[in-house]
Amino acid sequence: MERKLGRFPNENDLSVGFTPGVRFFFRFDIIKNHPNAVFDGVLPIKVKNEVILSEWVHSIIVPDNFREIAENHIPVDLRDKVHFLQNDCRDIWEWSEKVYEYAKKM
Repeated sequence: MERKLGRFPNENDLSVGFTPGVRFFFRFDIIKNHPNAVFDGVLPIKVKNEVILSEWVHSIIVPDNFREIAENHIPVDLRDKVHFLQNDCRDIWEWSEKVYEYAKKM
């Protein structure tokens, strides 16, 4: 949203005007073993430098309206981890809950 708007989103941007983006989900019990994982006391975990998605990502959720754009750019080794969901949500909070619950079931 910040890139789309060119500024930090306000409350209205996160409700009626919300445009969801791609969400990446990692399992904490797995990603904590990444060789570059650090625990800074603020966030549960940070990974320095890079994370090779094909090795570490649990799932990638893409809004269905971006399917045509995204499908041609998904590497073969990630295709089974990418899922498309319809955005029928009112705001960022409903969307967050929907994608989180979906990812948990995988």
